[in-house]
Amino acid sequence: MGSLANDTISDLLDGDVKTKANKTGNLSRAKRIADRAPEVMVKISGNTKGAGHVQAHLDYISRNGKLEIEDERGETLKGKTAVRALAKDWSQDQGKRRKNTRETTNIVLSMPDGTEPKAVKNAARAFAKNQFGKNHQYVMALHTDTDSPHVHLTVKNLGYDGRRLHVKKGDPQIWRESFAAELERLGVEAEATPRATRGVIKKGISQAIKHMRDKGMTPAVDQAKIREIIEDFSAERAGKEPRPRPWEDKIKDRQTYVRKAWLTAAKDLNQSDNAEDRELGQSIATFVKDMPPMKTERHELQEKVAAQLQQRGSGQRGGEKGRGQDQEQEDER
Repeated sequence: MGSLANDTISDLLDGDVKTKANKTGNLSRAKRIADRAPEVMVKISGNTKGAGHVQAHLDYISRNGKLEIEDERGETLKGKTAVRALAKDWSQDQGKRRKNTRETTNIVLSMPDGTEPKAVKNAARAFAKNQFGKNHQYVMALHTDTDSPHVHLTVKNLGYDGRRLHVKKGDPQIWRESFAAELERLGVEAEATPRATRGVIKKGISQAIKHMRDKGMTPAVDQAKIREIIEDFSAERAGKEPRPRPWEDKIKDRQTYVRKAWLTAAKDLNQSDNAEDRELGQSIATFVKDMPPMKTERHELQEKVAAQLQQRGSGQRGGEKGRGQDQEQEDER
């Protein structure tokens, strides 16, 4: 294999967070990604503000005290009384602070269906200790009531040193890589590939919005998008230029580069004398072929609205045609 494939794969795997890599490591990771190794999910699910919010969140992750929660010392709490005592302790006023001060950062660490829940919890425990154990209190709870075993990690923002936790832009990806590394140490195959590198464009949605959509409700954010889409259709019919969306152009440009880069690496690997390199090249080509279409959530919603408007228009034309036929029959009488 020439250096072209290695350099190209290295650039793809770096993403926004630069990590150490070497030729062997790049190829190994590329193979796992092309073979669709399980991808870890780490996301900030929200924050709490005020004593009542802290208590409500801890009630939620402990299922009102029915589930065991574990703190940074490895001690476990169970029962509504113990959980609410912790919430009260965390909400004690410690000096002056603003009304909307964020008391906690709430994180979800998850793996796909089929992963051993105990391994997810052990990896989350090691991750939390390494990432937050030196300066922050936290609790964690394992949930297995969905297809994906996941851990709710709630970190008290106010540290022992009096400073508050502030999550920077690149932190979630760094956390994903750390969580994946802990799973690997436990013998669980896991990857933390940046979403764009896998050809994924649509961002994840909050649980609140997902629940509303599942119930057939239209969240306010969707309503706003639909209004905007209808306005765009009206402007297009009036011959007006579409409103610029530079962020969508940026996404398209990035995805065009990602897919071309993967195929460039595949082509270079296919020319190798090594059978394993050629096999990897074929796997990468298939991986690119199976990538999702380059559509944002707005694009998909736009197609859905367009189809509904077209269907509605067809129905109206059909009704007018029917009325016209009725009138012709009446005239003949």
